[in-house]
Amino acid sequence: MATVIIVSFSLFLLCITGWTITTYFVKEDSQKFIKEELKNLFDVCKMFYVSLKSLIGVLTKYSFASAPNEASPPDSNGFDDQELNLVPLVETASFESTVKEDVDTALSAFSAELVEVITEEEEKVA
Repeated sequence: MATVIIVSFSLFLLCITGWTITTYFVKEDSQKFIKEELKNLFDVCKMFYVSLKSLIGVLTKYSFASAPNEASPPDSNGFDDQELNLVPLVETASFESTVKEDVDTALSAFSAELVEVITEEEEKVA
């Protein structure tokens, strides 16, 4: 049954293609309209492809990502308390204070790449 449907659809596309090409070359006044319709058909196919790609992305994101989320509660970070107790507590205050001293406070709100570009521009000017 599937073979009959595939053959019928292929035959239909072949007939439409032949009819379009024949009309395009025989009736010169139809060329403008045929071009417009083919452009519309191409745009629709392109939008269909983009929508299908987006749908597959959403389905894969939520289908595969939802399995681990169902196992752990939403407020959890994926680790249980017993695993976290095995990790020693690290003091980060001294590291943060040295970083704050090195970075200008006006530039601290920007990304590292932007800070680098600004620094390079300042060096060029100086």
